[in-house]
Amino acid sequence: MSPAPDRSPSGLSTGRMARVGAIVRADFLIRFRRVSTLVIFLLVSFSAYFWVPDPATGRALLQVDGHRAIYSSAAIAMATASLGTILIGLLGFYVVSNAVALDLRSRAGFIIASTRMGSFEYLLGKLLGNVAFLTAFMTGYMLVSMAMVLVRGEAGLEPLVFAWHYLLLAPPTIVFVSTIALVFESIPFLSGRLGDVAWFFLWMAGMAAPAIALESESPPAIVRYLDFSGLGFLVSAMREGLGTTSVSIGASTFDAAKEPIVVQALTLAPAWIGPRIGACLLPLLLLPVALLFFHRFDPARVRQKARTAHAGRLGELQRLFKPLARPLGALRLRSKGSSTSLWNAAREDAFVTLTTAPLLAITIPVFALVSLALPVTAIRSGVLPVLFPVLAVLIADLPCRERRHGLLPMVFAAPRLKRGFVGWKLLTSILVSAAFVAVPLARLLAASPTAAASLLVGTLFTSAAAVALGLASSNPKTFLALFLVFWYVVINDGGATPQLDFAGFYGSATPAVMAGYLALGAVLLVGAGAVHGARLAREGY
Repeated sequence: MSPAPDRSPSGLSTGRMARVGAIVRADFLIRFRRVSTLVIFLLVSFSAYFWVPDPATGRALLQVDGHRAIYSSAAIAMATASLGTILIGLLGFYVVSNAVALDLRSRAGFIIASTRMGSFEYLLGKLLGNVAFLTAFMTGYMLVSMAMVLVRGEAGLEPLVFAWHYLLLAPPTIVFVSTIALVFESIPFLSGRLGDVAWFFLWMAGMAAPAIALESESPPAIVRYLDFSGLGFLVSAMREGLGTTSVSIGASTFDAAKEPIVVQALTLAPAWIGPRIGACLLPLLLLPVALLFFHRFDPARVRQKARTAHAGRLGELQRLFKPLARPLGALRLRSKGSSTSLWNAAREDAFVTLTTAPLLAITIPVFALVSLALPVTAIRSGVLPVLFPVLAVLIADLPCRERRHGLLPMVFAAPRLKRGFVGWKLLTSILVSAAFVAVPLARLLAASPTAAASLLVGTLFTSAAAVALGLASSNPKTFLALFLVFWYVVINDGGATPQLDFAGFYGSATPAVMAGYLALGAVLLVGAGAVHGARLAREGY
């Protein structure tokens, strides 16, 4: 006789609920034990400190029609919540987009597949785990933002006002990011670097499109339901409450001659109740797509997924362009030095990097030709801002690919590579970067040595950051996520802040700024060396 089904009073199987809950709990705890999670969590949480400047510095968090908003709970909550949704969208995806891959690499997924847990239960657990994890991120960020009212506020702290604003803006973003991350991970050709880059531009478009559409007099009704970032809702609420959409959010200079104003808390108009709830629920319609592609850790399907990732449309393009990347193998030419030197090892590693990603490698001659044809000013402000994201995608995996593919024992058997691993990867990253920036650097050196020096510093800093973050976290997404966010801030700043012009895009970086980036790169490398040494001792290599 089969046992009676264990059902709760609501009719749902308590066994299923327990299995889903186990997935959520395990996923949440495992993620918070990872170094990359700690790095991004601290970045998100404490970014609030840097976004709420002291008005005495001439900068303010929120301005309306050029008037500085007084630092009340409503003003700080409104501004930090909107900035927080942007950060969660940019960084949160990269933190949670390897939920299934972690179980696959640890072999835990094959154990899960042998149990009674169904595919839908597993994916639902992963989705809820993503939601819980990003909610914890946003909660930590909100608590730091609340602390800023005590540090720099000009009115009393009102915790309920903060909770209200974050509930208005954050939930649709969290659900959307959690769902899309799971869908991308389930679809083979979107589960790698292509998906990482595609998400960045998808999120950028998803933020801007609803906000722009809602500024028109009669936007389509569906637009409100697609406002996952909440920026469209914020624009609409500011227009109705303040009679203007001229709002600046983020630390920026203000005109001290204009009288500060008091910003009231946001209200939820009846017309927005349905769209805000719908924006939370609409992404869940994509869960069946993830279920359709999910391999359930079937060894045959896992192998097929790996083949599909390489043999699909993207793989066909990679094979098509691979011969064009082979001339870049000049980096592989033997020197008269020792065959076991770090230099030769780095040159071999650079060759592998370029030839295994021909779609990115063939942009090297494209950037070179464009740099030869354009004037110097266009190289700085037009070519370099496009070049660096491509370079970041290419070098993100350099410091951690051997660990991720289980090749470290073989690598460490080679002379010099075990103790010199950080130097090896740094040299490889510099060689790959040099292939991209050589021609722009030569053009800038002839016309403006200062601009050339800034580009050189930015290249070295980017290489050092890629090595340090990739090695520390064993995950290429950590560097890629942080770099793309940093790049986004730099591009939007447009050179107004010299401290952000890390590679001379706008010619505003001073010698002190360049020295600062060199020092920061050195600190990152020292930290990477310490992490590598501790890891060698812990793992017994």
